[in-house]
Formats: sequence, C-alpha cells, structure tokens
Amino acid sequence: MIGEQNMEDAKPFWASKTLWVNVIAAAAVIAGALGLDLGLDADTQAQLAAAVVIVANIVLRLVTRQPIKLGKA
Repeated sequence: MIGEQNMEDAKPFWASKTLWVNVIAAAAVIAGALGLDLGLDADTQAQLAAAVVIVANIVLRLVTRQPIKLGKA
C-alpha cells in the first residue's frame, strides 16, 4: 500500500536528523530565554530562529526515506 513503511527498515530515533535539528532549536530557544544576545532584538531573533527551523524541517521531511522506531519492537 502507498505510504506504508517496513518497520524492519526503521532506524533508531536518535539517528533522526529531524530530531537533532529540533533538539538544537530547543536549546537555542532556551539559550535565548536565558539571555543569549546575538545583537538582534528579541522579536527578530525569534522570527529568524523560527524561519530556520521551519526550512530545515521541510528540507528534512523531503529527504526522509526511513521511518524511526521508538522502542525495541
């Protein structure tokens, strides 16, 4: 069936580039909340970070070929 993935081909969740992009984005948001100053006003910094994450997630979604698995199943 179209869209079905064989879970035998699934990679562990920690091997997902999408996961790591989002972990790094979360760390950047936390750093900004704690006062990291990139020389931009807070609104510009937040919009720039959101735009980078959105584009990265779209690109990674387009190149993703393998599902991820969360457990040992």
